Amino acid sequence: MQLRSTDKKFSRYVQGGQTFRTDVRLKWWERRKLEKRDTDLFFEITPKYAGRPDLIAFDVYNNVALNWLVLQYNTIMDINLELIAGKTIRLPTPERVIFDIINQTSGGTKE
Repeated sequence: MQLRSTDKKFSRYVQGGQTFRTDVRLKWWERRKLEKRDTDLFFEITPKYAGRPDLIAFDVYNNVALNWLVLQYNTIMDINLELIAGKTIRLPTPERVIFDIINQTSGGTKE
């Protein structure tokens, strides 16, 4: 049996909002709004990180599964157009991710 994105602990559909689904697809996803803080990190995208939220998540949080957080925190919809070299993005600190974001699920999935 293959896990769906809504069944994975670190999926944006579980951590990043509340998901309503049918047996075969997402019905609706209500994105969790993540408040910006004065303690946020500013991360400049170099060519190495362009279009690669997974590498950013690994280097900042030591967890590629948090790539959704990199995108959602910066409201990035298209990594090829918005996650480009020279741009600076904002990220929550690793401590905040552990204590305030990861451990505070926002609703998970609803049938």
